[in-house]
Formats: sequence, structure tokens, C-alpha cells
Amino acid sequence: MHATPLLIEVAVGFDIMFFLTLVSRWLAAVPRFSSTTTYYSKAAQQPVLRLNAHNEFHIAIFADLHYGEEEGGWGIIQDVNSTRVMNDILGFEDPDFVILNGDIITGENTFLTNSTKYLDVVVKPLVKHNVRWSSTYGNHDSQFNLSREALFKEEYKYFLSYTQHSPVGIPGITNYYLPLYAQRKDCNGTPIAILWFFDSQCGAEFQAPAGSQNIPNWVEPSIAGWFLAEQAMLKKKWGKSLPSLAFVHIPPTAFLAVQNNLLPNAGEESIHFPGLNDDVPLAAEGDGMQDVPFMQALVNTPGLHSVYSGHDHGDSWCANWPNVAGVVNNGSTPHVCFCKHTGYGGYGNWNRGSRNLKLSFGKEMEVETWVRMENEAIVQRVGLNETYGTDVYPLEDGENYPV
Repeated sequence: MHATPLLIEVAVGFDIMFFLTLVSRWLAAVPRFSSTTTYYSKAAQQPVLRLNAHNEFHIAIFADLHYGEEEGGWGIIQDVNSTRVMNDILGFEDPDFVILNGDIITGENTFLTNSTKYLDVVVKPLVKHNVRWSSTYGNHDSQFNLSREALFKEEYKYFLSYTQHSPVGIPGITNYYLPLYAQRKDCNGTPIAILWFFDSQCGAEFQAPAGSQNIPNWVEPSIAGWFLAEQAMLKKKWGKSLPSLAFVHIPPTAFLAVQNNLLPNAGEESIHFPGLNDDVPLAAEGDGMQDVPFMQALVNTPGLHSVYSGHDHGDSWCANWPNVAGVVNNGSTPHVCFCKHTGYGGYGNWNRGSRNLKLSFGKEMEVETWVRMENEAIVQRVGLNETYGTDVYPLEDGENYPV
């Protein structure tokens, strides 16, 4: 490859090794077409997800970590604290699986030379504890010096990472699903549940002009179409609809409808839907209409138990699916749950923690959830079942516990 006059001219003014490093980093960060066939080859070699020895599956969710802020000072301490929180919670909980539910890195604050390398710092606790994980990407994971594609490329090198790349032609990067199986001795070859992951997009294209936030902030209709098509394929393959959970960084408009109807005032909490409610009004996908096809696909999904989102650091409640303009509820609808702000990066000074899920299987899948705080306390332990919304729980949001 011949150097262009522009590259030569720039190189003259800089140390040549620094220049070559910069170009190498730029090439690594540029979003470009990659073969999903290559990406999927790793998935074929990984052990499938199975229930543990207690016939359960325990998930810890780390949301809104926001590594990489203010690299010359206080941001370093934030990242150290975020790593401590993850290590502590992994020690407290010993989960079977971890989900990084978006805004892993604050991409607008990183430099071109190291933006994707923050991923290596983020996953150190997961590697240390030898726990498998998967990710969704958030609005801060696509910014001037960071692209979703480059972030995925960095994450893909870890065998413990189960994050997959969206199929070709589907917007966003993290649209995929993972099957969950029974223990080997009990398994007939059919999964017992599906974990769905969606890319709510948002942010800026790589190297877009300063101030640009030109990526749509909702799960697009084509993604919803892919979701429905995959469901039909799985039902045909396995002969039935499987119970499932869904994870997406920016909450669908249904979350806002819940808040408007049940928790309209900042700081207001409910004994029926316990949890922090300080981000009012919460920031949901689009303007309330763009994500209607996605929400309709969610409520049309047989066996979809619950949907988990981050993004709004000051909210951590769960609720039942509400009535939403433009969405027709057809029978059973999923619960909606906020994660818990885990990282010391990002806005807000609320105590940090992690939403945990315990999936158990009898005649049907049951889900118990709680928030593990950074100081080891457990709050908001609830059963997401048919009586949720009428059951009464303590008003514990984790803010009365010293760190």
C-alpha cells in the first residue's frame, strides 16, 4: 500500500512510531464490514449455557459502567471503584453468568489510541472470576473515537464472552439470542429458555462531527422483524415457544408509561413496585412512537417473562407491562425491570449495585430478582410472578446503607 501525500505530510510533524501507532489504532477503530461467519465460529466452540447443580441459573447484571471518563484525573479513580464493585459483587453472588447491559465505556471521553482497550479493563473482574458474560451496547458505546464494531471486535477475542454480532443487514451490533439448556443429565437437546439481546443504538458515528448524535435511539422496526422471524424459526425447530428474557440498554417507552401512571414524582416509591425512582421523567427510546413495532413484538412473544434495561441511573424498580399507546396487549405481557447503576462513571451519586436474577424451572420458568449493593446488602428482593403488583414489599432502595 502506498502512503498518500497527506499521510506523509502528517508523519513529518510527529514521531514516526507514534504516528504508526495512531494509524494502527484508527484502522482498528474504523467500523467496517466483518464476516459474521468468522464471528459465529467461536460460538460453535463454546460450551452451551446450562442450569447449575441446583437446577437454577443465576445472572448478575452490570449496567452503565461508564469506564474511560476524564483519563487524566478523577476518571481513573472512578474506574478503580467500578472494578472494585464488580469484584465484590462477583464474590458476594458467584453468578453463573453476567450481562453487561450497555454504556460499558463513555466513548466521548476516550482517546483514539485507547478507546477499545478500556474493554480489557472492564472485563478483568470477569476473567479473574472465570465467569461467562454477554453484552448489549449503549448510546455511550458509539462516539467520536469509539465504534460499536470496534468494541465488539475487542470483546470477541475473549472466549468467556458470549456476545454475538447482529446478522448482516440488521441495524446495530448486539442483536442476538442465547439458548439456555438443562443440566446435561436432564437435557433432551431442546433449550429450556432463550435470552434475547437487543441493540437500542443511539450515540454518534465514528469520527462524526463534534456534537453529532446521529444514530437513532430506539430498536428499529427491522430489528423487531428479525426478532419475530427468529422466534418463528425457533418454534418450528423446537416444536414449541420457549420461555425467555430480554435485555436492552435504553428502556422501551413502556417503562415511561409505567412511571407516568404509577410513579410520576421523583423520589416516590411503591410498596408494590419497590426500587429507586429518582430519574423522573425517565429517558426512553425515541419519542414514544418509533419503538412501537419493537414493543408490539415483545408483547406478541409467547413466554417472554421480563425485559431489563439500564440507561436511567436513578431508577431501579420492576413493574408489570402497562397500557401503551399504539401497542395492543394480547394476553400475557412481560414484566419490565430497571437494572442498577453499577459503575462509578456516568451521572449520579446513588449507591452502586447490581440487579441479580435467579431462574428456576418447574412446570414453568420462575424468576426471582434482587439488587445486591456494593456494601453487600440485598434490597428489593421480589418474585416476578402473577401476583407481582399486588404483593407488598419493604421500601428498600439501597440509599440508606452506608458505602
